[in-house]
Amino acid sequence: MGSILLSLPQAYKNGIPVNYIDALFTSVSAICVTGLSTLSMDVFSRTGLIFILILIEAGGLGILTYISFLMTVSSKKISVVNGNLIKDFYIDDIDFNPKSILKKIVLFTLFIQVIGSILLIPGLYKAGDQHFIFNSIFLSISAFCNAGFSPSPDSLSGFSGNWYVLSIVMGLIILGGIGFVVFTNIAQKIRFARKGQIFYLSLHVKIVLISTVVLIVSGFVFTFISFYKTSLWELPLSKRILTALFESVTLRTAGFETIPQTSFTSSASLFHLVLMFIGGSPGSIAGGVKTTTAFITLLYLLDGNEQRTTVSFANRRIPSNIINKSITIVSRSVLILLISAISLSYVENHLISNGTISLIDIIYESVSALATVGLSRGLTPQLSTLGKLIIIITMYIGRTGIYAMSIKSGFTGSDNEDLIYPEESLLVG
Repeated sequence: MGSILLSLPQAYKNGIPVNYIDALFTSVSAICVTGLSTLSMDVFSRTGLIFILILIEAGGLGILTYISFLMTVSSKKISVVNGNLIKDFYIDDIDFNPKSILKKIVLFTLFIQVIGSILLIPGLYKAGDQHFIFNSIFLSISAFCNAGFSPSPDSLSGFSGNWYVLSIVMGLIILGGIGFVVFTNIAQKIRFARKGQIFYLSLHVKIVLISTVVLIVSGFVFTFISFYKTSLWELPLSKRILTALFESVTLRTAGFETIPQTSFTSSASLFHLVLMFIGGSPGSIAGGVKTTTAFITLLYLLDGNEQRTTVSFANRRIPSNIINKSITIVSRSVLILLISAISLSYVENHLISNGTISLIDIIYESVSALATVGLSRGLTPQLSTLGKLIIIITMYIGRTGIYAMSIKSGFTGSDNEDLIYPEESLLVG
């Protein structure tokens, strides 16, 4: 539907539709809240931008939320299966009511986006934006949904030194990527505290908050240090701090850009790949393998062993099934990433051969697509038709497949748990 809408003449300023593959690419990127685009945003008319905005909002709230919400309105009840799917937005020790969850998700999303739009209006107006009202709405929705689309062809480069606008955008990105369950748990703690009662934050919330702070701070420090001995070090100190901080936040699946990604050193870009791969937190709009997944996997790699299938953190034991799920998601994501990068490097080998792009540009593109980040080192507009299809598939898997990867597959044998095969040893390591 999105690609059809973006194939209409009304979607473009010159009234001439683009190739269908580009309309499809933009549609998938918007609904997967990625932000990669083979087209410059200045080719779209106001109607085209509205089409993109609708797709971003649909992808941000999530197909599952929409379908479940419609089921709730129509039948006044939700099946056990769909109820369990919706419960993935929440965790066991938080009150669970599917209808209440869906209502809170929708209302919370709209509330934050409205507040973000109102706060952005004076900033865009002062910056001389002629369409400051529409663009503030567009940026607020895109930032909260971690989509990375901007109505301006240079993303947010025009605000590279604007603390007010970029601070609001960073706030929206973090709120959209931290997860609804975190806000619910914190609200419960505040409510209990007012009554003089004790209410402890869940382990999930603690890990999310710790991971988010560590990733933002480490990303800022590493990026800021990488400016040394580059042209970026010549920027004023205030702008250097803002640029490094914004880069650390936007890498967490948002995809906005204040300076070209090619401005960073190779070491910084490699570290940025890690931040993009991890992404946001579970139950949020952000992509990536998620903060808790990476945290648990790292915790097990450092503290786990074959004799002990569980690990503990903050005086709590993490179940073995959660550890297995985390390792499964990370390992399968790495496998998909390798397939995407190798396929893309084969298809776009002519660009590598003539020195137009490098291998790190290929890897950067694949990670950005899989983690639905939307940042690129300039490769996206140069992609061939087959290259665009590879990125389209990677974006789609990144948006819909991360959860699917955690579901037990039948690749390893029968799903019948009563059937136990003979055990046989083999050498590993």
